[in-house]
Amino acid sequence: MSLILLAPEKMLEVIPGEITIKGTVDTVPNKGMSVRGYRFYKTEVDIPCMRDYELVRWKKGTSNLGFHDGSRWRKNAVHEDDVTILTRGESSRWYWMNDIEVSHIYISQALMAKVASEIFHKDIDRTFVDHYPIVNDAALSTLMGCYEAEALSEEPGSDLFSQSLEIQLCIHLMRKYIKCDGQDETVSRISRARLDTLQRYIMTHLSGTISVKDMAAIVDLSPSHFVRLFATVFGVSPHQYVQAQRLKRAERLLSTLHNVPLKAVAMDCGFADQSHMTRLFKEKLSMTPKEYREKNALGLFCSLTVQ
Repeated sequence: MSLILLAPEKMLEVIPGEITIKGTVDTVPNKGMSVRGYRFYKTEVDIPCMRDYELVRWKKGTSNLGFHDGSRWRKNAVHEDDVTILTRGESSRWYWMNDIEVSHIYISQALMAKVASEIFHKDIDRTFVDHYPIVNDAALSTLMGCYEAEALSEEPGSDLFSQSLEIQLCIHLMRKYIKCDGQDETVSRISRARLDTLQRYIMTHLSGTISVKDMAAIVDLSPSHFVRLFATVFGVSPHQYVQAQRLKRAERLLSTLHNVPLKAVAMDCGFADQSHMTRLFKEKLSMTPKEYREKNALGLFCSLTVQ
């Protein structure tokens, strides 16, 4: 099974809002860099694993931005020109208490790999970026603003100028925010014993938050190396695997505990809320949790395996 990662053009399918600047998302090849502006409405949201690295430049901030670090919510005040950095291949959880306005710059894995190889002589698979909820980095914010202006410009030379800014943005990220993986390059698989430990950890922590960083630590790998090897072993991303286990657990509970409120089932299985569970049931099983429970109660529904 191929990895299903959130592409830039699908962002509004996850976060409620509207496009303020159409930008270049629909016109730039998915191996490059693109920009788009948004107004996002007040919300709490789980953002799935993304295809690209994402830089967020804040144009209208909020005094109450929440980021879940894997163990608890951290509240931040965000101001104009602050920057958020999100890595690819790892989900994240957020809330903001008023409408916000931002511009997104999406950087492809291919472009980062090219700069890492040509400038830093590094393999991008052996480097990784953490999520940075808020950074006050004037140089990065300025580069982002310049890139947005040139990417949208029709002035002579704007394409060449944009390309130079793309390289500068990647270099800045490599210098300040990207970590090198010290893992021995001979490590090419996860041992059976560590896989068993990892799977036990996932099954016993489904009701809470399970981060890529925590899972990678269990098998003693960097997050980026872990994501790549996990996909090789299981055929899906860590996020998809955990979601599948949560769905399976929800199926079991709904089949056996007919009087437990759906909200309680969602919490026990680690979903953000009942609506999150309902959305995934519709996506994977083409029915709501309530419909699933009712069909089981009537003896009309055979157990489905989440793919």
